[in-house]
Amino acid sequence: MILKTKPDLAMFKIQAQCCLLIVLLGAIVFGNHLKNSFQFDSVAYVVNNQNLETPLEMLTLDYWTQGIFSRSLVQMSLAVNAYLGQKKSFGYHLFNLTAHIFNAILIFFITGKLCRSLLRQFQAESVVHVRMISLFTAVLFICHPLQTEAVVYIMSRSEVLAATFYLGGFFLFQTCIESMRVPAIRYAWVVPALGMLFLIGFSVKQTVITLPAVLLLYSLCRWDAPSYPIQFLKRWRWVIGGILVLAGFVLFRKLLLDETFLIGPSNPEEMVGRKNYMLSQPSVLIFYYLKLLLFPFNLNIDPDIPVVTELFSWRFLVPFAAIGALIYLTARAVGSRIYFFCVAWFFILLSPSSSIVTLHDLAAEHRTYLASYGFYLLLVLGVFQLNLKKATVYFVLIFMISSFAMMTVKRNLVWQNEVTLWEDTRKKSPRIVRPLINLGRAHGEAGETRKAIYFYEKSLAMAPAVFAPNYNLGDLYLAGGRVEEALQLFHRAQKLSPDIPEVYGKLGEIYLGRKQFELALGYFKKAVELNPKYPAVLRNLGILNYFHLNRPQQGIANFSRSLTLDPNQPQAEEIRQIIARFHRQPRGKGKSE
Repeated sequence: MILKTKPDLAMFKIQAQCCLLIVLLGAIVFGNHLKNSFQFDSVAYVVNNQNLETPLEMLTLDYWTQGIFSRSLVQMSLAVNAYLGQKKSFGYHLFNLTAHIFNAILIFFITGKLCRSLLRQFQAESVVHVRMISLFTAVLFICHPLQTEAVVYIMSRSEVLAATFYLGGFFLFQTCIESMRVPAIRYAWVVPALGMLFLIGFSVKQTVITLPAVLLLYSLCRWDAPSYPIQFLKRWRWVIGGILVLAGFVLFRKLLLDETFLIGPSNPEEMVGRKNYMLSQPSVLIFYYLKLLLFPFNLNIDPDIPVVTELFSWRFLVPFAAIGALIYLTARAVGSRIYFFCVAWFFILLSPSSSIVTLHDLAAEHRTYLASYGFYLLLVLGVFQLNLKKATVYFVLIFMISSFAMMTVKRNLVWQNEVTLWEDTRKKSPRIVRPLINLGRAHGEAGETRKAIYFYEKSLAMAPAVFAPNYNLGDLYLAGGRVEEALQLFHRAQKLSPDIPEVYGKLGEIYLGRKQFELALGYFKKAVELNPKYPAVLRNLGILNYFHLNRPQQGIANFSRSLTLDPNQPQAEEIRQIIARFHRQPRGKGKSE
């Protein structure tokens, strides 16, 4: 058995203390969000997710492999939460926070290796210097307010969990290439391990596709100027650069002219289209993401981002030039390549969501979760580069981190529930309709019908051609006896989204109440056609057939299917009595009156 030397034991003890500090800070800064309720998409994907009623069926290898391109591992993580804690929000929040803290610990060790490999001017300095850079970077990563959305918003765990596998793969690669003296046979497991981490991370979120580019970048940055790869790049730089520019121009032109190229068409009613999306992204990167990293004020789940529609707009040209200047200046920086690596990391990690993949929102804070690491490291390095005493450097960084931590604690409270979240969003984005719609839904679920109607009516005045306020307001009108107004809204909702079975169910319910039985039958049949497992509509079909259309046999069949799908539905006992009474009747007789 090989015993550790005293220096090794001392190093291990110090690293353990740093990790413990990271864990404690993470728990302190984010601990006040653990009792927050479900918000936004978490309601649909967790609270109303029927698959989570039987979570063990999702925890299989087949489920993972079949959904590897649709984030199956995220769904499986939700299934684990559902199995352990049903649908209590605490466990879901704790999962996100635990993964976030683990990522910060990985950042601590990765940064140490980065500094020892790329920070050439600090090689002669004390090991303490590099350790403090690593610690401050990891603490910034865990405490910065911009991380809030990724950690607190349950469905953003795709960002946090994907980062775990991403950082794990990068750390493994660092460890491998730093120990090249060991016989190669010992690394026969490294490539399969990297491949497995990549595959698992891909099943969480497809942004892991950028990992090979980051590994290549790291390898290039580690090579010295006399090395063959660097000499090759210098010798052929104009040829390589020309090919890349030409290929980029051809690709960019193809992407702008063909909305369906590579990813298929976007929905023009809900998205800005690929051309406008791509033209808007340089502005998002520089004027929104970098601004919030430097000055994390007015964080917003639904920011009002101007859409750029012209190639020669200053909103495209200025930030595009700024991105080029940042890359060029850091690439030419004398003495170290770590600055270039930080900038390149930031843009590479954001490239999938800020390029050809047309998303519903132009910007979202959670997209910066892992990309922001490059900024945090660059910021800490910048402070250490100042001609200040060591104690002053530490004071500046501690003050900055403390300020950020307090802002994060305050931001967590905004996510306390749906009402606080969307009220905050409405104040910051008064021209956007989604906060109004979600405020209406939040007040409706809280039983505050008048407030819900108020916000839905405001949203309809702003955007009458959106499905959600038409349907939800119609539902509230119907419950309040305003049947004619509800009918108009449901008809409009049906035209806006003709494939939503709930709309046909509501229309059938209204016509059933008006005794327009043939119309009701048509809408109920359409609802079941779109969703054969719709117990409420099947129950109404049973009522219609059994009591009004003199089709008792069909009515009983509808009742039976409805009970099979939802045995605890309203009026379940009355339906069972009807079925039992029917079967007790002599053959050849119809329903009892």
